Amino acid sequence: MNLLGQFCLLAAFVGAGYAAFACIAGARWDHGAIRRSGSLAAVAAVAALSGVTGVLLWALLAKDFGFAYVAEYSSKLLPWHYSLSALWVGQAGSLLLWAWLLGVLAMIYRFWPRREPSPLRHTTFGILMAYLCFLVATMVFAADPMEPSVGTIREGAGLSPLLQHPAMLLHPPVVFLAYAAWAVPFALAMAGLMDSRSGVGWVREARSWALFAWGVLGAGIIIGGLWAYEELGWGGYWAWDPVENGSLIPWLTGTALIHAMMAWRYRGALKKTAVSLAIATFALCNFATFLTRSGLFSSLHAFSESSIGWMFLGLMGVLVLGGGILLIRRRKGLLAEKPIPSLWARESLLVISIVALLLLALATTVGTIMAPLSDIFFGRPIVVGLSFYNNVLIPTGLLLLLTTAAAPLLRWGTTPGRGRKNTLFLSAVAGIVAAAIAFAVGVRHPVGLAVAGLATMAAVALAAALVLDALGRDPQAPRRGLLGLVISKRRQYSGFAIHMGFVCIAVGIAGSSLGTHRHQVVMSEGETVQWCGHSIHFVKLIERELPGKLVAETQLRISRGGADPFTLLPAQHLHRLQDQWTTEVAIHSTWAGDFYAVFNQNKGQNKASLTFVNNPMMRWLWFGGWVIGTGALVGLWPLRRRTPRQSVVPPPKLQNVFQAAAAAKTSGVSN
Repeated sequence: MNLLGQFCLLAAFVGAGYAAFACIAGARWDHGAIRRSGSLAAVAAVAALSGVTGVLLWALLAKDFGFAYVAEYSSKLLPWHYSLSALWVGQAGSLLLWAWLLGVLAMIYRFWPRREPSPLRHTTFGILMAYLCFLVATMVFAADPMEPSVGTIREGAGLSPLLQHPAMLLHPPVVFLAYAAWAVPFALAMAGLMDSRSGVGWVREARSWALFAWGVLGAGIIIGGLWAYEELGWGGYWAWDPVENGSLIPWLTGTALIHAMMAWRYRGALKKTAVSLAIATFALCNFATFLTRSGLFSSLHAFSESSIGWMFLGLMGVLVLGGGILLIRRRKGLLAEKPIPSLWARESLLVISIVALLLLALATTVGTIMAPLSDIFFGRPIVVGLSFYNNVLIPTGLLLLLTTAAAPLLRWGTTPGRGRKNTLFLSAVAGIVAAAIAFAVGVRHPVGLAVAGLATMAAVALAAALVLDALGRDPQAPRRGLLGLVISKRRQYSGFAIHMGFVCIAVGIAGSSLGTHRHQVVMSEGETVQWCGHSIHFVKLIERELPGKLVAETQLRISRGGADPFTLLPAQHLHRLQDQWTTEVAIHSTWAGDFYAVFNQNKGQNKASLTFVNNPMMRWLWFGGWVIGTGALVGLWPLRRRTPRQSVVPPPKLQNVFQAAAAAKTSGVSN
């Protein structure tokens, strides 16, 4: 099987390389036979890559330790679903998954039926095949997933216990799917520059792919945060880890890209910004891979040190340099068609939002690479702390909340009328009232008060915009007008729904960051402690055997006020194969907040060291992720194009005859 897999890998490398050349050359020379040969080679390459993926999946599920990859990341005790997840845990396997996902998406792009022919299809497809060739080359020359084991191995090392979590069945493949999808907007932008067709056509094609990639990457980030929250046992979900930051940076620039593409489509503005962001976002996906695979950073998420990371960094440099040169050459064709008419126009908000998002991306990038760069230039690493990120994140995030709140009441290319300005003012008043109420109930931090006010302003402004638009559509029947409005402007209101998801996430982040309380205590069986309004009773310590591990857990009975009590079972697991303890937290979640319990250590004599964390508003964060995902799906749903009805009005000449006959008849009757 190793030989079959290696043969398929080489075939994929050769096929993708030829497909890239043939598709780009065939498009440039307008040679149909060359283009067709490139498409056939691409199909063969993706089929061969599917064969490699199938071979490795079979080896993982069959526990064939003749593969070095299987011996390193699987074991006989590993359940089948975690054996499947081992495909994307290691360096070679993750590259294989990434390449296969890219190949599948490239096939979808190439062969998906279109209502209108795309002049950029073949060049774009060739660029995608070139990137696929690069990914396969990294496996052929640096990280072979088909590498055979040295000697006879009867048992593998197994999967890291920290990765044996349901979220790890989704987080890595979702992130790799997003990285693969971001290649399509990049390839379309580059094809438009190469073919001198930088008009709005590539933006229309790229919109769905960019929204899909953005939504998938956001889902991957949220799932990764959920894994950290439930598995690592420190009570949080984001620690500004360099590898975590690596996926956040292209998500931020991708958000800016989607907004810039809207400005291009609706107003012919921000053209150079849109093209630059399409190139930068994809380049930053490769930068994230460099962070993961270079070995410069010590992280739970990072792979071992290798030359692969530097290959991706070099590719990033080539992409930025090549894209910059093409952009400079085509800059005259990317001039704005219309100036921004007013500060009150929606374009102005887009510009402010894009600048804010890029500032966040820049701060995150600087904070991430500060340690290795300072070590290189100054001989000692300078590690930035949470305060560095907060100094940029808090004011910039509040500015984004403000633009989100105002967006529904503003319009493209015009200043809002008196009615909308008054409504915007009343929405701001509602936000001030909400901030005052938050202060009255005990919120004292300025950021918490600002988030409460801006979140309320955003909700009121969106509701008011819906009412005004519905009345404008059908004043006599506003409910019917609202339904027709949501259907006819589904994409616009799906975007506003995404904004409300962002508002929910902001509420969750502010609440959990500013209102968290933590308490560590040693308790004995039968003891009860009072903390943060909770009565916590330690019922007993339980020990039990499971296949491959020993479980020790504490049974806690918790009540608050007159509410029904609930039971939590925080635990410690000893994984025998790795001889490693892991912490399994227990969480009771409500809309008000999470009660988070951690079993730190068995102190003996029926005593346990426990940590309790009260995280307010956490459910709002996860709910915001669901809202954003739903909005993205609605925005991706294709619009129904209505077939124009044929006119029943007679041709002009015949119509004149009918009119003359009717006039004569009327004249005869009157006489």
